[in-house]
Amino acid sequence: MEKNKSLSWNFTFEAIPLLFHKSTDTFMRYLDKDGKNFLIFYWNYVGDMLSEEKRVSPAGLGYNIEQVDKNTKLVIITLPTPKEDGDPYFLALVARPERRFFFVRLPNTESYVLHRDDQSVHEIHTGFGYLSPRAIYQPKGGGVKPNKLEFRRVVLNKITKKKAEKKK
Repeated sequence: MEKNKSLSWNFTFEAIPLLFHKSTDTFMRYLDKDGKNFLIFYWNYVGDMLSEEKRVSPAGLGYNIEQVDKNTKLVIITLPTPKEDGDPYFLALVARPERRFFFVRLPNTESYVLHRDDQSVHEIHTGFGYLSPRAIYQPKGGGVKPNKLEFRRVVLNKITKKKAEKKK
């Protein structure tokens, strides 16, 4: 955990991506079963690892699951309103059935984040990026409007572009 970062940042950039990429099927099963309570549980779990002044209410935390195609589900997690530079607006998790080669799990999940970026050169001060399975942030642009429909459109564009590249 990054002790100098906000609860929202630690939840979005570290805890959830690591949990999701490590055990996608289990993550999706708990999300289907317990929904928002599952996310609030992890929100509070991350908060317990931070100092008292970093802990905040999960008010505004929500999610929705969309079936993109036969094998792909898109989970968009809405985070509480960002209060600091770097805090996220949304987290997208792209879930596909786990694939294995003998005992090795092959990576087939993706995650994207839209966050507040006060130093952005874009008119709209946001940053958009990819979170690797080890929760390493890779910038992929910025200036995306901080609303769920626009974020969803950008993420779906990334997913379909990757699919088209794989077919070539």
